[in-house]
Amino acid sequence: MEAAVQSERATQATAADRPLSGIRVLTVENFIAAPFASMWLADAGAEVVKIETPDGGDFARSTSPTKPGVDGRPSGLSFLRANRNKKSVTLDLKHPEGKQVFTSLAAEADVVLENLRPNVMDRLGLGYAELSRINPRLIYAAISGFGHADNQPSPYGDLPAFDIVGQAMSGLMYRPERSGDRPVYLGFSLADIQCGNLALHGIMLALLHRARSGRGKKIDISMVDASLVLNEISVTMYSATKQVAPPGVHAVTAPFGTYRVADGYIVIAVIGEHIWKRFCEVIGRPELVGEACFESGTSRRQNMNALNAHIDAWLDGKCRDEALGLLRAGGVPCSTVNDVPDLFACPHVAARNMLMQLDDPVWGTIHVTGNPIKMSDVPEPESNLPPLLGEHSEGVLRDWLGMNEAQIGALRERHAI
Repeated sequence: MEAAVQSERATQATAADRPLSGIRVLTVENFIAAPFASMWLADAGAEVVKIETPDGGDFARSTSPTKPGVDGRPSGLSFLRANRNKKSVTLDLKHPEGKQVFTSLAAEADVVLENLRPNVMDRLGLGYAELSRINPRLIYAAISGFGHADNQPSPYGDLPAFDIVGQAMSGLMYRPERSGDRPVYLGFSLADIQCGNLALHGIMLALLHRARSGRGKKIDISMVDASLVLNEISVTMYSATKQVAPPGVHAVTAPFGTYRVADGYIVIAVIGEHIWKRFCEVIGRPELVGEACFESGTSRRQNMNALNAHIDAWLDGKCRDEALGLLRAGGVPCSTVNDVPDLFACPHVAARNMLMQLDDPVWGTIHVTGNPIKMSDVPEPESNLPPLLGEHSEGVLRDWLGMNEAQIGALRERHAI
C-alpha cells in the first residue's frame, strides 16, 4: 500500500508544472556566473534561450580541457557544468539583422540575463534602457566584476574580472588557513556561483514585483559585492574590535575547525554556550565550562592552544566514526571532511540527488552537481545535455517570432545567425 502511494505521488510530481513554466529567458552569457543562474531557471521550468556567437559561442565551449566534438568544434568539459536544459540560438549581435532579431526576441521575453563587460550591451543598442522601451515588463539582470555605471558606478567599472578578482578584492583570500603570509585562492568558483545565486534571487524578486506592478526592472550584480557579503562576519568583528581573526579561524568562537583522528579528519563546530556545555560533557571534561579562559567563544578562540590540547587528548586513538558517533549523540555539530572522491560515496549526496549524470557523446558519462533547491510536488530537474551551438536556432525563431524557413534561411545566408 505504501509503495503504491509513493508511486502515485511520484507520478503526480512528474506531471506537476515546474514553478517557472511559461517564463521565457534570453541569455547572453559566458563561462560560469550567468550560466549557473540561467541553468537554475531552466531547472525550474523556464525556457532558457542562450544567444551565442556563430563563430564559437560561449567561451566555456572552447576552454581547456576540450575534446573534438561531433561537429568538429572543440567540446569543453566546463560547458557541461552549467548549461543543461537550455536552448542555443546563434546570432551575430553586431550584424544589423542579428540585432533586430535579438530585439524581437527580447520583446517576447520575460528576462534577459547577461554577464558581458559593463556597457557592451548598451553600446550595441541592446541594453536595458533600449529594451525596456520595447518591453516595459522585461527584467534585465546583469552580472559583472564591479557593477554597471547607471546604478552605483565603481571607479573600476570598466575593468575585466574573473572569479579570483572577486575573492581577492573582498578579502576572502586572507581567510583560509595557510602557511606563510601569501593569500590563497579558494580553489573553486565561489565568486562566480555566488553571483549566479544573487542574480537568481534578484530575478525572482523582480518577477514577484512585476506581478504586482506590471513593470520590469534592471538587476545589477557585482562580483566583488557578491563576494564581500560572504566575508560579513570578519567585517563586523573588525569594525567592533579593530582586530583581524587569524587565517582559518572563526572570528568569534572555538572550537570551530578541523581535527585529526586516527583515519583522517573531522570538523567540530561549537557556537553558543549551550553547545559548549554539551561538548564538554561529550569529551568527559564538564569542569571546563567553569574555567575563565573558556568562558566565551571569543575567550576560547584566544586560548586555542590550551583548548586544542584537551580536544586532541580526547580524540587520541579514535577513528572518525567513533568520534562522530559520540559527538552526534551529544548534540554537537560535526562531520567528516570529505575530499571530492568521497562525495561519490556519500549517502547524503546520493539521497539528495546532488550528483547528476550526463551521458555526453564526447566526454562519455560525466557527473555534474545537481540542483540544491528541493521543492514539494516538483520533480528533480531533467538531465538534458547542454545544447550544441545553434541547435535550436530554427525552432526558437519559428516559435517565438513566427518566422518561416525562407526567412530563417535568408538570415543564415546573410550571416546574421
